[in-house]
Amino acid sequence: MRIAVISDTHDVLREEVLKQIRMADTVLHAGDVSSLRIVEQIRENLCRDAGLYLVRGNADGDWAKEIPETLELELEQVRFFVVHDRKKAVIPEDCDIVISGHTHRFQAETVDGRLFLNPGGCGHRRFRLELTMAVLYIEGKSWRVEKIALEEPVGQSAETGKETPANIAAESMLDPLELSSGELLRLIERILRGMKRGKSIPRIAGELNLEPSFVDEICRIYVTHPGVTANGILDKLEVNRRIGA
Repeated sequence: MRIAVISDTHDVLREEVLKQIRMADTVLHAGDVSSLRIVEQIRENLCRDAGLYLVRGNADGDWAKEIPETLELELEQVRFFVVHDRKKAVIPEDCDIVISGHTHRFQAETVDGRLFLNPGGCGHRRFRLELTMAVLYIEGKSWRVEKIALEEPVGQSAETGKETPANIAAESMLDPLELSSGELLRLIERILRGMKRGKSIPRIAGELNLEPSFVDEICRIYVTHPGVTANGILDKLEVNRRIGA
């Protein structure tokens, strides 16, 4: 059995992901789908008789209220537990494979015979993390994991699809993950000021020597969390940094 494992699509389905979905016997989505449109697009690309299983992520809104937060299922002779953020779940003792997402970072680790698999994010890029998904091959009680690294068009932002300003050299861009909390807070405040003044994401990125993907991340948190302050956004980023996002 071939299983396409994806997470954190955040309203984006790349062609390489769709290609893997078309070849899969089953698709597992570990949450942060972000819209019913993505669910429908996955279903449209499934092979005949292929299954689709998904859980609700923290970024999934009211449209996803009927989608469970956790899921237990058995495929072949392998027992799965699927959750978006595994740090917030009680993992059943009898499961063989734990599928999770949330961190946007690929992980495939076997502990005491149990596989913990995070396919990484395959929608919007978070900071400098690579875009990935996974393919699981199941035969009886055995499994094998393949990591799929997703390519991006040269010179484009994963978040916006727009060309990165030509005057920014990628190697000289600021890396927010290397900044102190105080420096990161001031950077967030400057991004928010630019957004409130109606500046575009590429323009803010160019002025602050940042990747557009990071600017878009900050703006998206601000828009999707009404009333959030720069400190609130910093807290969210700091939590993600501590858990390896």
